[in-house]
Amino acid sequence: MTDAAWPLREADFRLTCENGFGDGWNHYAHSMAWFRGRLYVGTTRATMAMNKWVIPRPEMRPWPVECPEDVYDVPRQAEIWEYTPETDTWLRVYQAPLVPGRELKRLVPRYIGFRGITVFQGPQDSAPCLYVSTWAPLQAEPPDILRSEDGREFGSVPRPPWDTVVRSFRTLQVFNGRVHTSPTSSTAVARRTQDSVGSDSTIYACDDLIGGRWQAASAEGFGFRANVTVFEMALFDGHLYAGTVNPVTGLEVWKTRGGDLPYRWTRVLTRGAWRGKLNEVGGSFCEFNGALYLGTGIANGGYHRAANVGPGAAEVIRIWPDDSWELIVGESRLTPDGARYPLSGYAPGFDSLFNGYMWRMAAHAGHLYVGTFNWANMLPYLPTYVWPEDVVAMMYRWGEENLIRRFGGCELWRTRDGILWEPVTRNGFGNKYNWGIRNLVSTPHGLFVGTANPFGPTVAQRIDGHRWQYVHNPRGGCEVWLGQPAAAETPA
Repeated sequence: MTDAAWPLREADFRLTCENGFGDGWNHYAHSMAWFRGRLYVGTTRATMAMNKWVIPRPEMRPWPVECPEDVYDVPRQAEIWEYTPETDTWLRVYQAPLVPGRELKRLVPRYIGFRGITVFQGPQDSAPCLYVSTWAPLQAEPPDILRSEDGREFGSVPRPPWDTVVRSFRTLQVFNGRVHTSPTSSTAVARRTQDSVGSDSTIYACDDLIGGRWQAASAEGFGFRANVTVFEMALFDGHLYAGTVNPVTGLEVWKTRGGDLPYRWTRVLTRGAWRGKLNEVGGSFCEFNGALYLGTGIANGGYHRAANVGPGAAEVIRIWPDDSWELIVGESRLTPDGARYPLSGYAPGFDSLFNGYMWRMAAHAGHLYVGTFNWANMLPYLPTYVWPEDVVAMMYRWGEENLIRRFGGCELWRTRDGILWEPVTRNGFGNKYNWGIRNLVSTPHGLFVGTANPFGPTVAQRIDGHRWQYVHNPRGGCEVWLGQPAAAETPA
């Protein structure tokens, strides 16, 4: 084995940031990028407070995190942090400003999250710049794209041409000299928002973000109304690939060689790779060893109640340049393309029904790494009548504490060939409150892992086995880990 193919183990990771950069309201390390020799992390704040307001769930008592009744009473100004490896130091380089509310007579955060970061040089950029997609609360103007030449000073550039109902967008994907994006969160009934569903399922492209010349790169939903959102994009084999959210028949994957706008697209996968709605979301992609790996999921953490999809665990699918595909992790089934069975031997969720997303993937040092979202640590707050039957059965057999101890916390897995997989961590790097691997970034200094951890600043805990009480949670808030093999253990 060469140094380049040295696998990272849990012991090779060290914590560079904890407790949400010292603020437990920094719940998600929602975006990460390597720029000018430093790591940049965009946070999303107070997701548990937002969820309580956006998706009322009276059956959840208590709410996992102590939150005011009015979400605008929570400090939600999203932040961007910079990490310098040589000095092992973090610096907050940007905090969203407060602006007058559109209807409320009070100040509100301009942005509550930064969901995507990319490095791009357009015709008016003198050098590669950092571009950041934003998430705006309902009482602010629609989301912008931020631009920085040096990683310290940020200003906005013209947003894509969507209306005021759009609240957020994720991916900023560079392809053939253009940046591509799509809206993902839009105002719904009762002036709430649906986080994983956009009002416009179109991909937009722009070659000059300063000039703001945005144009449609695809038909809405690729011509199918059931494709309610374009969730993720990736590059592979000279093509731009896109995965959809489809709560009716299951995710679809499309690809294009680009060219003049709008592009011509070819469908690669349909009907959730013939698993149907249980593969609702094309959530993550990564090119590795001549193939494109796809991680699936179900919106809202593995149970999309609004669409009556799930609960269910996620799969890993491998797509080849000729559009043939293989099931790597998942559920055996007969398809029009022939029988499919998991080549790894793992059932959905790497044998855990709590892994509702294969949330992020990255290739690093000769291995593919896949991180999950895991909802097991929500069990104490959910009444048993909303649990799946198999979870209830496990609960009675194991007991709640043992179940969370066994399955709580997100998982990170690795493979060298796509078939044989090994876990790096199965308990959120020892922190059960890390419910998701939200970002993976390969750099010359190692593999950075950013988590989603919404269980702060306080968390509800049982006192004397019965009474609930909110207590300070020093392990709440996002974390950033860095994986580097120990020099002393580098293989010969």
